Amino acid sequence: MPDRYTLPLRTAIASNTGGPYQHAWDRVIVPSTGVVRGVAAVAVAITSNTIQSSVDIYRQADAPAAGSNTATSILQSPLTLVNNRDVVFGTPTQPGSLVTAGDVLELRTYAKTTASQPAFENLTATVEIERT
Repeated sequence: MPDRYTLPLRTAIASNTGGPYQHAWDRVIVPSTGVVRGVAAVAVAITSNTIQSSVDIYRQADAPAAGSNTATSILQSPLTLVNNRDVVFGTPTQPGSLVTAGDVLELRTYAKTTASQPAFENLTATVEIERT
């Protein structure tokens, strides 16, 4: 049986701060090297006037150069959330699925609304990793 663990990323509210996928709403350090096997996301509430509501998980390698932003998505495509409390599952990309102890996973969003912010309330994403 494979040795797997999950890493939760959460935020009480999320919008489109700084543009699509620019702001990290939550970060978590990867405790041990492994392969990402799955990602799921859910929001308790999504603003009714939302045109675009996507979630992505980015990986920042351990110890990047000062001031660099070399984080890349670990998903083949962002997760689009449409309804309140619906869980959406994502598929990791092949190169993005490898994580090393010390890497940082980041919860990022793209939220386009016709008026008010935030687009997401009580957003949670869970990353499942199999130790190697």
